[in-house]
Amino acid sequence: MRHVSGYTSVVVLLVCSLISRSSYAQQSASPAASDPQAIALLAQSLAAMGPLASPSRMTLAEGTATYPDGTTKLVRMETIGNDRVRHDLGSGEFTFVSNGGSGYLILQGKKLQLRTWITAYRRPEHLPALSLMSDYQNPNLQVRYVGLENVSGNPAHHLRLSMLPADKTPPEIEDMISEFHVWIDQLSMLVVETRHFDFSPEAIQNRTPVDIFFSDYRQTNGTMIPFHMSRRVANQIQCEIQFSTISLAATVSASDFQ
Repeated sequence: MRHVSGYTSVVVLLVCSLISRSSYAQQSASPAASDPQAIALLAQSLAAMGPLASPSRMTLAEGTATYPDGTTKLVRMETIGNDRVRHDLGSGEFTFVSNGGSGYLILQGKKLQLRTWITAYRRPEHLPALSLMSDYQNPNLQVRYVGLENVSGNPAHHLRLSMLPADKTPPEIEDMISEFHVWIDQLSMLVVETRHFDFSPEAIQNRTPVDIFFSDYRQTNGTMIPFHMSRRVANQIQCEIQFSTISLAATVSASDFQ
């Protein structure tokens, strides 16, 4: 796997963890005009993975998370469109919900409302085709080609994505909370890694990188879907998730996201 620098910050860890603390001191890069080459690569990758993004599409994924100490927990992930996300871990011990930019966390029965900067750009992290890259035609999306890098022994195109504000939010703040990285395998054009950031509930400047490595792609309803993801937080392996089922034509309740 590609080396990722370590960071420390206070963070809310999603899907696999409860809550951990660290700090992140790197400044966010200023948004720049989109690179036509990068936009073209996004379009090619989305085409290689197959059609998935739809405002009404419902998905359901179930599997097992395995932690470094050998313990396992059941994982259930629900989505509607690309902006309604629910992650459940174990038997009611951890739930994360994001609905159109607002959301909450339930940790061992205690419900915590999350700050906007934590949930504003939360997307389904287990389905790359529903990530921020699906907004490649949005005029506010800024995409930059970083370079060709090695991921798990293979060359991959590294792209940096972020959004320009649609309101009076300072551009540097919007860029910081929306920053997203994607690595696209040069040969298959499938996404092999993404990076988003978990933010501190106390300070927007404190954030920790979350790198997800994808493998075990399978064709499901005409779409290439990764059935395995390795989740790293601040370059430390947090868990490995192996999905047993992923339905792209599921029926989930809108109330699950309320």
